[in-house]
Amino acid sequence: MVLPFANLSGDPAQDYFADGITDNLTTELSRIRPSFVIAHSTAMTYKGKPVDAKEIGKELGVRYMLEGSVQREGSQVRVNAQLIDAETGAHLWADRFEEDVADLFKLQDLVVARLASSFHFELIAAEAARDVGVKSPDAIDFVMRGKALWFQAIKRPSKEGFEAVIDILGRALAIDPNEAEALAYQAQAYVIGLAIPVFPWDKGLADKALGEADRAIALEPNTQMAYHVKSMYLTFFGRRADKALRIADEGLAINPNYTPLFMSRQFAEMGLGQFGQARSDIEEFMRLSPRDPGAGVAHQQLGFAEFGLGHFEASAEEFSKAIDAGWRPFTIYVGLAAAYAAQNKTLDAKAALDEARKADPNVTIKHMAGRFFDMPGFFEALKKAGVPEE
Repeated sequence: MVLPFANLSGDPAQDYFADGITDNLTTELSRIRPSFVIAHSTAMTYKGKPVDAKEIGKELGVRYMLEGSVQREGSQVRVNAQLIDAETGAHLWADRFEEDVADLFKLQDLVVARLASSFHFELIAAEAARDVGVKSPDAIDFVMRGKALWFQAIKRPSKEGFEAVIDILGRALAIDPNEAEALAYQAQAYVIGLAIPVFPWDKGLADKALGEADRAIALEPNTQMAYHVKSMYLTFFGRRADKALRIADEGLAINPNYTPLFMSRQFAEMGLGQFGQARSDIEEFMRLSPRDPGAGVAHQQLGFAEFGLGHFEASAEEFSKAIDAGWRPFTIYVGLAAAYAAQNKTLDAKAALDEARKADPNVTIKHMAGRFFDMPGFFEALKKAGVPEE
């Protein structure tokens, strides 16, 4: 249940803005499967009243409540939000951010999208922790645990981490073979695991991922993760970036704030050489989900977009941010080596190349030719850094 957000602006005329945040956030959270969200009209009956979380939890049958406040002055807005366990009354999570947007509707959409994104991660973590104690978990329990494991695995990718995600989602599918989100998230682990790679190349595994994504869409057309996976498959393995972009747009038509689809869009745009648009989509991803578990991937891709635009210093900075975030596959060090070499920082380039070889000893132009997008001057910079042809 989303409790009515309090208006702290000191102006009762601003109540409509806080009420709009509450209403739109209720709608946004209703998209999260398999959530049960109390209607906005019911929630509004608690406006301005003292709230006892445990009492409301029992009365309405909800596990969690989201409460917050909005303080708006002109185009500047400050938002506070907190997630409460309705069974215990404990505060599980709190967030605060400020934005400055002149367009009132864009401002409200941004506030809602950012809150929903952060809340989604916290809700999954809370539910996964709760479900560990369930003696006979059902498919949805396993999906929640699988998502929680995925958010951990994507921060510091490893074969073991990805396999744990695939295993627990497989347990969900063993109970319910038609669980669309389990299919979509397992397919994502396959696609990204092959692309990074934490898994050796396996065409059968790639085809299985595409089949699971297609099946998820057929079962439940609103399964946005499946559009994300299919788009990435087409970019990485199908070499159909044009079609991949259309698939990502189909997913965004369902929910324009679904952040993973901004990442699949930028992958397709990189494949099409649209580096400026790719950068814009990555920045939108970061704006909507500033604490996303995939922040390392976002900084890496921003690094490649900057390289494609010829901004080599900015490119190196983004690659370094990705490494600091814990994202350290060989691709990040190869990108960093190229960015340094393009700036004639030979020693730094060689040091980055050494790190790349630790992750994958077979660092040659031939080996990487099909694994990186065609960015102007990229392979020339790698040769300059000391990467051999074969």
